[in-house]
Formats: sequence, structure tokens, C-alpha cells
Amino acid sequence: MFREEKNTGSFITGLLTGSVLGGITALLFAPKSGKEFRQDISNKSTELYDDANHLIVKAKDKTSMMLSDASDKAGSLIHDGKEKVGSFVKEAGDYFTHGKEIAGNEVSVVKEAVKSGVDSFNDERNKQKDKSKEHSNTSGSNKSKNSY
Repeated sequence: MFREEKNTGSFITGLLTGSVLGGITALLFAPKSGKEFRQDISNKSTELYDDANHLIVKAKDKTSMMLSDASDKAGSLIHDGKEKVGSFVKEAGDYFTHGKEIAGNEVSVVKEAVKSGVDSFNDERNKQKDKSKEHSNTSGSNKSKNSY
């Protein structure tokens, strides 16, 4: 698109330059009186001025259209970008929530395993204490029987 615009601009510049040079050459080599010559110069100047204004208006219109197109495209890109970021954030949140649930489940399993291990340890320790007490009680009662 830029190349097309550049070619159009070059063409318009060449057209203007050729018109000016052709007009000046025609005026200089035409056998006319001073008054007619001045009138021709005035007419050509007005004509060139009008052509230049017309080209400026066209250039402004094209520039305005290009800016409008660029603005629309930028807005579209921003909108698409916002949607993609929103989608990414939602997915990341979903992954985080899922990961949190998995971690919570794993923590529960580990807690249960630790609790079970502690309970088993306490049960075994209590059994050992009970055996120890029984052994002491049995030893103590044997001593009392033997002492009489």
C-alpha cells in the first residue's frame, strides 16, 4: 500500500513539475505582446495554484483516510490483544485453581499419613509402656512372694 502511495505521489509531483515547465516554456517561446504575455502568466499562475490546491485537498483526504484506517486497525489490534490477554489470564487462573486443589488434596494425604504415623508411634509406645509396667508389676509381686 505504501509503495502505491509513493508511486502516486511521484506521479503527481512529476505532473506538476512538467506542467509548470511546459507552461513557462510555452509562454517564453510564444510570440505575444507584453500585455497578452502578462495575462497568460497570470492565467497560468491561477491555474497552477488551483491545481496545487486540488492536489493538496486530495492529499489531505488520502492522509485522513490512511489515519482513519490505521486508527481502526490499531483499535482492532488492541481489542484482539485485550481478548487474548483476558483469555490467557482466565486460563492461568483456572490452572492456578486446579493446581491449588491438587496441592490441597496432596497436603491432606500427607497430613493423614503423618497423623497415622504419629498414632501408630503413640500406640506402639503405649504398648511398650504397658509391657514395661506389667513386667515391673510382675517382677515386684514375685519379689514380695519370695520375701516371706
